[in-house]
Amino acid sequence: MLTIGLTGGIGSGKSTVAQWFEQQGVPVMDADKTVHYLLQSDSSTISKLVGEFGSDILGEHGAINRVELGRRVFKQEDARKRLERIVHPRVIECMNSERDAQQRLGTKVCVWDVPLLFETGFDRFVDVVWVVWIPRDLQIKRVLARDKLSHDEVEARIAAQQALDEKCKRADVVIDNSGSKIETMCQLEAAWKELMKHNMKRNIENPED
Repeated sequence: MLTIGLTGGIGSGKSTVAQWFEQQGVPVMDADKTVHYLLQSDSSTISKLVGEFGSDILGEHGAINRVELGRRVFKQEDARKRLERIVHPRVIECMNSERDAQQRLGTKVCVWDVPLLFETGFDRFVDVVWVVWIPRDLQIKRVLARDKLSHDEVEARIAAQQALDEKCKRADVVIDNSGSKIETMCQLEAAWKELMKHNMKRNIENPED
């Protein structure tokens, strides 16, 4: 099974690209949704986080209060790393399990939608990387229009991620989402066609892979 790692930055339009994959019938494993599930329903993860950060992070019905947890770790690098050591292995385990289930169904391609693909090292679990790119000024403008954040807050969130220009240097495919929706869709269709052609050639040359 070929796994595409999909990433970008806040406001870049990665969700739009993920939706496009789903419309093509390609299963998308969403890291953010996986984290949300773990914080809401996974008793082992919840127990470890409470042991690390205290019972004050619990919300209603025993789930993790994401706002309170975020407040504690967002500006503290050591706390963030402690959080990642607990959550990331479970995210990988869940996404691998979902991928394995798709492979048993005969699925040939899947997508791992991971905002911090490079920052977390999740790129080592995928075969190719697609980055959704927009220029920084447009990124700020879109997030300001979408979210109830100040300009400083937007800058802080962008700074917490690896710069999009740096991600592009490590990408196999870059989708420029700064233009119209039609222009983005054309890029996706062309990149997908090229990927399928390359994958078919690989399967012919290496039938046992």
